[in-house]
Amino acid sequence: MTRNEKPASPINSFSLKPSAVVIERVRSFLDERLQPQGLDCRSIYLNTVNNIVDQTLTYSQSLLGLGVDTLEWGAVQAHDDWESGVFSRSWTFDDSLRVDQPSMADIEQMMKDLLDEAKYEWMV
Repeated sequence: MTRNEKPASPINSFSLKPSAVVIERVRSFLDERLQPQGLDCRSIYLNTVNNIVDQTLTYSQSLLGLGVDTLEWGAVQAHDDWESGVFSRSWTFDDSLRVDQPSMADIEQMMKDLLDEAKYEWMV
């Protein structure tokens, strides 16, 4: 576990393994949240660099992938917005491809909401 992950409580632990049904539910949930911005979760990426000085890319994942991982881990990962950003293309840290909305905080809240909905409302 990295320093940015918030561990799930052992008492309330939850994990949902990826499946076609789970992936579709995640996609539907996230796309509904992104609808006001005219975006979809397969075209938004969280990209991370090792540091803000040399900006060597170390990680890239679509919002859909992050949602599926969040359910599998049973925890919401916190991202440092100095070293991570929301982009319209994978594996870039180019400011011209940065997405203003949703913000990193918005994405973390979406992941919390997704986890809560999956825990308490989905019967998968």
